[in-house]
Amino acid sequence: MATLNTLWSANFPLFGATKIDFADSYLMQKEAPNLIAYALPAVIILTLIEFLVAHFGSHKTYEKQETLGSVLVGLGNLCLNLLMKVVLIYGAIWIYNQLPWRMELNWWTLIPCFMLYDCCSYWSHRISHINRFFWASHVVHHSAEHYNLTVAFRQSWVQHLKTVFFIPVALMGFHPVIFLVASQLSTLYQFWVHTEAIGKLSPFFEKYFGSPSNHRVHHGSQEKYLDKNFGATFMIWDHWFGTFQYEEEKPVYGLTTPLENKTNPLVLNFHEYRDMLKDVKGSDGIKECLFFIFASPGKIYRHKLDRNQQVPLPKEPHTKTTAIVLIMMLLLSQMVDAQPLKSESPLSIPAEKNLLFFLQRTPDVNIVLYELNYKPDGQLDPRRPVKGSWIRYEEQGRLKPLTSIEQQFTYGVKSKALGNEEYEIRLAAYQKMPMYLLKSTEDQKYHIYIRDEGQHHLLKRVFVKVKGGSFWFPKVAYIDLITTNSESGIEMLKRIDF
Repeated sequence: MATLNTLWSANFPLFGATKIDFADSYLMQKEAPNLIAYALPAVIILTLIEFLVAHFGSHKTYEKQETLGSVLVGLGNLCLNLLMKVVLIYGAIWIYNQLPWRMELNWWTLIPCFMLYDCCSYWSHRISHINRFFWASHVVHHSAEHYNLTVAFRQSWVQHLKTVFFIPVALMGFHPVIFLVASQLSTLYQFWVHTEAIGKLSPFFEKYFGSPSNHRVHHGSQEKYLDKNFGATFMIWDHWFGTFQYEEEKPVYGLTTPLENKTNPLVLNFHEYRDMLKDVKGSDGIKECLFFIFASPGKIYRHKLDRNQQVPLPKEPHTKTTAIVLIMMLLLSQMVDAQPLKSESPLSIPAEKNLLFFLQRTPDVNIVLYELNYKPDGQLDPRRPVKGSWIRYEEQGRLKPLTSIEQQFTYGVKSKALGNEEYEIRLAAYQKMPMYLLKSTEDQKYHIYIRDEGQHHLLKRVFVKVKGGSFWFPKVAYIDLITTNSESGIEMLKRIDF
């Protein structure tokens, strides 16, 4: 090893630095400035200014319980970081000492180190969205439904699990001081992008650097914003790997399944681990157990919904032949021939005064209601004018809201304001067909209309006929739209074949 070190130092003067004695690690801590501690007063002052402006202004970006939750999570994370700093320093020194290409402490090496660190940050962030194990250590950051500087405080108490993604940077041989400074600079840079107070910046900056606008997209829950803009400081990684998206309409923040408890830092940090443990306990075999731990959150949700819709299988061991027969029975139970429209009579519908239309899907016996969504002050919510909810006939006909994932990918609707109190509405599962939420000239009430050959047709009911497949890949035979001509009043059926 000594010969190898000598060769490196002889041929590459930058490399071949002497090892760092663990006993001298305290000296290295002095050499590595604590940038976060220095910046903390500015962080607090800027956050207070934004809070006061929001409190006394018209743009309300703070909510009491949510803000308190962010502060509590941030305080806990600050304490943990003080403890983890020693562990990270010793870990960085240990890796550094194992390498023959150790670099001397030169501050210009901070530039390549920071670039490489930012690239690893991109992949760490991206994997945290597509792998449940790492998503559980990141979900707290996305749980806020209001976007402000305190969202930057929402860093998981177990986020240091993701240190594994930055080991390649340490293996490059950068001096531990340089590595730790790059880490602090990356963390500090990401603070200012968590605000709505700053609009879009210059086109060049928006294209190549992390900005409030770019990061608002990342926190948006609209379909076009999901899994976009993972970059921390530079957006070049998103351009290269196809995950970049400019901010267009205003993002809707928060998780696809919102949390009821917005304050308890333990719930905010560990609720996903609790749900993961519950799924693992109920798993059927090692394969499903690993799936619940490492698959993407979206696939896990669809798998659970698909499993709940199927006939429960016996838990006792069975032969391969029995398993094949059971699977065939499940598939055949879904592959039912389409019946004439008149035989597919709708289930009883509650007399909801805000009801727009409802949806049925075979073989599901429950239906989805689509109603006007009013705010507490009685005004129609312009950001989400239509809401969906289940009528659970298997549960004594009780109403149950759609989950956020159902809203995003299956039974929800996407809305777009057109002006003049008009909205374009599209079903999340079939966005090719626009519908329109308009006020009727007759009763001055909102209704959903389909435009066909220049005429408006009042939508009453949607029927989706599924022939086989699975929940992930259902084989849709056709979609029926039962409408009424706004001029003649004649009920009509518009069928979309697949």
